[in-house]
Amino acid sequence: MRGVIEAKSIVRLINIINDLTRKKSPFFILGGGTNIIANDRGYNGMIVKISLKGIKVSGNNIFCQSGRALADLISLANESGLCGLETLAGIPGTVGGAIFGNAGAYGREVSDFLQKVRILDGRKARWISKKDCGFKYRDSIFKNKPNWIILEAEFKLQKGTARELTNKSKEIIAIREKKYKPDIRCAGSIFKNILANSPTGKKLINQIPAAKIIGGKIPTGFLLEEVGAKGMKIGGILVAKHHGNLIINNGRGKAADAKKLIDILKTKVRKKYGIELEEEIRYLGF
Repeated sequence: MRGVIEAKSIVRLINIINDLTRKKSPFFILGGGTNIIANDRGYNGMIVKISLKGIKVSGNNIFCQSGRALADLISLANESGLCGLETLAGIPGTVGGAIFGNAGAYGREVSDFLQKVRILDGRKARWISKKDCGFKYRDSIFKNKPNWIILEAEFKLQKGTARELTNKSKEIIAIREKKYKPDIRCAGSIFKNILANSPTGKKLINQIPAAKIIGGKIPTGFLLEEVGAKGMKIGGILVAKHHGNLIINNGRGKAADAKKLIDILKTKVRKKYGIELEEEIRYLGF
């Protein structure tokens, strides 16, 4: 079986997963697809598109289903005078995807404001605590639990001023658009930045200027620029001239070209710095 099937309710999703499991059909859970590089030949299984979009405010808390756009959650929080999420404005994709990858920006991560997550664990729907989610920098337990599907989440926020929060989000979006042009064809940052206090970061400390360490992280874009990544091109896929950690599709690029270019970049950094870069994007069908 191969194709795309959409789940607009939790009951529908449970039925879909049970049916695919019973038929032993491989499947891939898709949110917004904003950080996915899919094989040119497609995926030999079913793609289950999560379209659970319920959202509501309860006091200082917001309950939001996983298929809702992260932008919608942030807008509702801002309009409700609830602060915490405003600096995540401009991050594309769904709430489920943001939780899956512990998305963040400007010193904050989506997990900072999470109380609990409701999941489908392969047998039943249940709530798990934030602690049980195993959040780390751009990581969570969900990456190692392929049978766990994020259904919804509860966020606990603080009181703020709607106008100030909305203006802050607008400022953040304006900053992000200098890096990610509104019409750019890219999957966001290709590689994760490197925590300075991690084993990999400690290998780099004496190899790079101290001024390049920002907020406890070593920007992978700097390492890539040092190995000549800017402007590199394979087919219709090229590294942005203004940022080494972005690859862009000129409209004619193929996933195979993107994968080949990514592998070359990893090799260049490995040879110069002796470290292995870790992708932030995900591959589908490779």
